[in-house]
Amino acid sequence: MSKRKALGSGLEDLLSAKPESSSNLKKKDNVDQSSSFNIKSIPVHEISRNKNQPRQVFFDNALESMAASIKERGQLSPILVRKTQSGFELIAGERRWRAMQSIQEPNINAIVMDVDDKESALIAIVENVQREQLNSIEESEALLKLSTEYSMSHDDIAKYTGKSRSHVTNIMRLNDLTDFTKSKLIDGSIEMGHARAVLSLEPTAQNSIMKQAISQKLSVRAVESLVRGKKASNSRQSSKKSQDTISLENQFSEHLAADVKIQHKHDGSGKIEIKYKSLEELQGIMNKFK
Repeated sequence: MSKRKALGSGLEDLLSAKPESSSNLKKKDNVDQSSSFNIKSIPVHEISRNKNQPRQVFFDNALESMAASIKERGQLSPILVRKTQSGFELIAGERRWRAMQSIQEPNINAIVMDVDDKESALIAIVENVQREQLNSIEESEALLKLSTEYSMSHDDIAKYTGKSRSHVTNIMRLNDLTDFTKSKLIDGSIEMGHARAVLSLEPTAQNSIMKQAISQKLSVRAVESLVRGKKASNSRQSSKKSQDTISLENQFSEHLAADVKIQHKHDGSGKIEIKYKSLEELQGIMNKFK
């Protein structure tokens, strides 16, 4: 676990390092020590984009502002890269890299790190999450990547990112949204509350309610009411559930952060169905019963 901890600690120091004080930087185990300085000047064109970069949306006005700042004051913070056969791959600092390209700067200050694919992905995600630079969908997809491709538990992801386990579980549930709902959350047409409200619905119903919410400019409460009505209608059609049963389903779903169905029979017996998408999510549900 010591190696994992080192990735999170020290990252802030690396990201805030200034070129003029590079000789005073603390040496890190995963920083290339091939020269007496940790920060190197690297040709911009030798750096390629990181395939694990979680951030997909870059606003032109923000890049223009950063480019103007760099042109006026110089590059204050180095980017993070790692060596490849053809040059270097970006780990963190894509906005700075893009800004330097836009003003046609030939070189960029960078810290060269000796890390593998998993560590590179971790640093890229942690850097963006800790700085709160990702939108909610980018964050959910990035955390899902850590879980599925690198077999990290929700607890491990929470430790690395500095977020609570419940935050990790809840934000990853956004991957259950339809592409339409995701796109509207990204462009600001809906709020997080709208998206969370429709998580338990099937894709067709989810899209239908989202379109209605956008066209009628509905509040989160109004959407929640529509979802309850939709669930109630489906319940009446299938098993004619009572309002008490539906209320219990909603309470269980909110508490467990999972889709819960209750089948209650007239003789008093029944069963509870809890849906989960991974063993990690199941473990998180089980922990809430302790």
